[in-house]
Amino acid sequence: MKEYAIGIDVGGTKLAAGIVNRKGEVIDFQKSATLTEQKPEFVINAIYQVYHALLKKTGIKPAEIEGVGLGFAGTVNGPEGLIYVSSNLPEWHLMPLRDVVNEKLGIPVILENDANCSALGEYRYGAGRGTVNTCYVCFSTGFGLGIIIDGKIYRGHTGTAGEFAHMLIEKDGYDCPCGKKGCLLTYASGIGISKIVYEKIDQGAETVLRKHATPERHRISGEAVAEAARAGDRVAIETLETAGFYFGLGLSIVTQVLNPELIVIGGGLTRIGDLLMEPTYQGFRDTVQPELVDTVRMKLWELGDQGGIIGAASLFFD
Repeated sequence: MKEYAIGIDVGGTKLAAGIVNRKGEVIDFQKSATLTEQKPEFVINAIYQVYHALLKKTGIKPAEIEGVGLGFAGTVNGPEGLIYVSSNLPEWHLMPLRDVVNEKLGIPVILENDANCSALGEYRYGAGRGTVNTCYVCFSTGFGLGIIIDGKIYRGHTGTAGEFAHMLIEKDGYDCPCGKKGCLLTYASGIGISKIVYEKIDQGAETVLRKHATPERHRISGEAVAEAARAGDRVAIETLETAGFYFGLGLSIVTQVLNPELIVIGGGLTRIGDLLMEPTYQGFRDTVQPELVDTVRMKLWELGDQGGIIGAASLFFD
């Protein structure tokens, strides 16, 4: 039994990686530049580079590594090693990422949805310790859900359980990268926040966020919207209130369907704070069945950006 595994988290805008021991401790952590809209060959090369950079920096040999746990932001069939589609990265349809990375690195690879990895990390080493049935909901570029039932990741029939970001919640709503309209993702995510801002700009609203808008409709970051909201920009405040409501709706769906003991809430957008989280909790209370309001506890993530890599590495620690 080897002491270490490497966890790599391929998100919508970044790649994070670390060497992790069996106690869930990160020996070394690295984070790459943006991956937004990058093609498979670019991302695979980034995985190769960060893997070798970690080994070189720590002096740990490949023979001491159990394998590479790979978390990916998209619709993933982990048991088959396939990426079905990604909302943030193009040209990933049916990409056999596990086998490609295995061949490139020459080391065992397990592929898993990134939210599942974060759920596992928080369950074993973070906010979910001591629970049995826990969900992890990620408010980030996208909107992810990882499900732990009886201490194990619930993957479903084809490995895609938890893909509720693409549930239809508004008929004829915003265009979604999946090809549908009105998915939860298009309101409750960094992608959704940008779409809401652009709609308000199109309607002629005055806002400091106009300086971030482009003819190509490049994504306006949640950080920019939060900064404008703190300065009193009405469009920014209303955008976060709208996105927060839909985040809360997502939490109510998780509660109604899965009845978890705990929901751990993570992702970069949680750093916006009360401007987003208060409308989120209010949205939950407004949309969940009243009798279920107090049946679930909610906690913010404890492991932060390292939760995904800790969970991905711990796939080898069962």
